[in-house]
Amino acid sequence: MSNRVKRLIAVLVLGIFFIGLMGISLGASSTSSAGELRLATDWPFPFHGNPFGAGAVGGAWWFVYEPFAYYIPQSDEYIPRLAESWKIEKGKVTVTLRKNAKFSDGKPFTAKDVINSVNFIQAMWQWPYEIESVTAPNDYTVVFTLSKDAPQSFVHTILTDAAIPALAPYHVYSKWANQAKEVATLGKKIFAISSSGKTPDAQLKSTYDKKADDLRKQVNAFSPFKTLKRMPVVGSFEPTKITQSEMVLTANKYHWLYPKMKINRITFRRWSSNEFVWASLISGEIYAAHPNMPKDVVEQLTILNPSLKVKTTTDLSEIALVFNYQKPLFKDVNLRKAIAYVLDKSKVRDVAVWQASTCSPYAHGILKSMESKWISKDTLSKLTKYTTNAKMAEEILKKAGYKKVGSTWQQPNGQPVAFTLSVYGPHSDWVLAAREVVQQLNNFGFKVEMKLIPDGMRDQVMKSGDYEAAIEFGVTWQGYPHPYSGYLRLYEADLYNITKFPSKDKYSTPWGKFSPYDLTEQLRDVAQDKKKSMDVVQKLAYITNEYLPIIPLFEKVLPIYYSDKKITGWPAKDDPVWSLAPGGIERVYNLLITTGKLAVKK
Repeated sequence: MSNRVKRLIAVLVLGIFFIGLMGISLGASSTSSAGELRLATDWPFPFHGNPFGAGAVGGAWWFVYEPFAYYIPQSDEYIPRLAESWKIEKGKVTVTLRKNAKFSDGKPFTAKDVINSVNFIQAMWQWPYEIESVTAPNDYTVVFTLSKDAPQSFVHTILTDAAIPALAPYHVYSKWANQAKEVATLGKKIFAISSSGKTPDAQLKSTYDKKADDLRKQVNAFSPFKTLKRMPVVGSFEPTKITQSEMVLTANKYHWLYPKMKINRITFRRWSSNEFVWASLISGEIYAAHPNMPKDVVEQLTILNPSLKVKTTTDLSEIALVFNYQKPLFKDVNLRKAIAYVLDKSKVRDVAVWQASTCSPYAHGILKSMESKWISKDTLSKLTKYTTNAKMAEEILKKAGYKKVGSTWQQPNGQPVAFTLSVYGPHSDWVLAAREVVQQLNNFGFKVEMKLIPDGMRDQVMKSGDYEAAIEFGVTWQGYPHPYSGYLRLYEADLYNITKFPSKDKYSTPWGKFSPYDLTEQLRDVAQDKKKSMDVVQKLAYITNEYLPIIPLFEKVLPIYYSDKKITGWPAKDDPVWSLAPGGIERVYNLLITTGKLAVKK
C-alpha cells in the first residue's frame, strides 16, 4: 500500500471518528429509522421553506416539488408525474392534471395552483416569459399559450421543470396572488416591447419596478415553516425537522404513490466538504452520494466498505479547449486541426478527472454518450478522426506554410506559434487539464503558457475576451438533453459569446454550403421532430468536426456511490434511469422510492 493511500485512509479514519462524535451528539437521530434513506446535501439555515427565499429549499427540491413529467435521456422516455397526459399543438401545450394528487396538508392539487405558480415565478424571477398565458378550462386542465418567439424546446421545459406546476400553492400564497399576477403581466409587457427592438415607456418601467420590488420584499420575507409550522408540498416528502447539521423529510401520506413507497423518511447530512461525504459513505453514515473521490480512495473501497457500489453516468456536458477568434492566430483551421492531432485526450482526462469519459475521436458537437443516437454511420464515415498523431499534425502545418525552426514551430509569417492558455483557478480539475495540455503542446514545439483566472473573475475575463485559448465547458445538454442545446451554446449563446466563432459564415459540406447559425435556427424549429432534427444535425456535425470551433477533451461524468448494505432495489448499472441524474440526482432517488423499488434491507 502506497504512502499516499495510507495518508488518505488516515484522513478518512479521522473523518469517521468525528462522524462518530457527531452521532453521539445527535443522540437518537444518529440511529437509523425503519424505512429511512440517508443522503447528503446542503440547505439554508434557519430553514424557511420558501422557494423564493435565500437558498430556496436546498437539496430537498426534487423531493418536495414534482414536475409534470420526468424525462429519461437514455431511453428518450417521458414518465408522467403531476400530468396524466399532454397535447402539443402549434403555440399551445394542453396538460391534463393528475386528479389524485394532493399537497401534504391534504389540499387537492388543481389548475389554480399551476396558474398561481406561473404568475409567481414570472413575477419573482422574470422567467419564463416564453409562457404568454395559462388558462384553466376546468380544475384539472391547463392550457399554456406560448409566445411566438418560444423555441419548440420550451415544451420540454414546461413538462420537466418542477417549478412550473406547484411552486406556489394557491392556498399558501393566495395573499399575494393578485400582486403576482399584476407584476407578471407588466413584466411580460415590458419584455415584449424590448424584444421588438423598442424602448419601454419610462412610466411603465417605473411602475413595474415599484410593484415588483414591493412584491419581492413581502414574499422573500415569508417563512411557511415559521408561520404555518410546516411546508405543504405536492412532492413525495415534506421537510419536518431541520437543524444546522441534519434535515429530515417525512413521506407525504397524500402523495398518489404513497401506498407503493417503502421508504418513509429521508435524512440528509450537511455536505460540508467532499472529504466529509467520503468518510460518511465509508462509515455507513449515509447510503448514497456523488462526491468526486481520488482514484486511490475508490480503489480501496472494496476494503474500506465492501457494500459500496459505484455507477458513473454522463453529466451531459464536456470540457473543451476553446479559442478566442478575435485573435488572428486561431483563425487558421490548419493550426486548430494540428492541435487536435497533437493532444492525447485520454491522458488529459486521466490527469484531470480520471472517472470522466474520453471524448469521441471526432469533434462533431454531439456528446460521446449520445453519438450513436444522433450521428449516422454514413455521416461518421465522412468525418475526420482526431486520434493522437504528431506526424499528421506536422504534415498539416508544413502544408499550410508553418516551419519548425530548432524546437519551435513558426507561423507562415515567421512568428512563433505562441499563446497563453487561461483556466479558472478554483476549478482544480480544469487546472490539471490545462497543465497537461500545455505540457503536450510545448513538447510538440509550440510556446504555450498557462494563466490562472482568479476566483470570481471567470465571467469577466471570458466575456471581455481577455484570453487567447482557455479550458471551458464545451457543449452541454443539461436542461434540454438534445443536440439543439449544444449547438445553441456553440453557435449562438454562451460559448459563442466568448469565442466569437464566425457562425454566420457559410461552410462547405457534402450537402452544400451552410452557416451553423442558420442550421441551429432550423434545429430550434424542428427540435420535437426526430427525423427532421437528424437531418439538420448531420450537417451541423460535419461543420463542427471539420472546422473545429472547439476541441473537446473529455465528457464529464457523475460518480454515484450507493450502499446495498441497508437499502435494496438499486437499479442495474445499465438501467436508463441513471441518466435522469444530471442536474438533479435526487430525481433518481425519488423515482425509485415512489415506484416502490428502493426498500430497507431486512
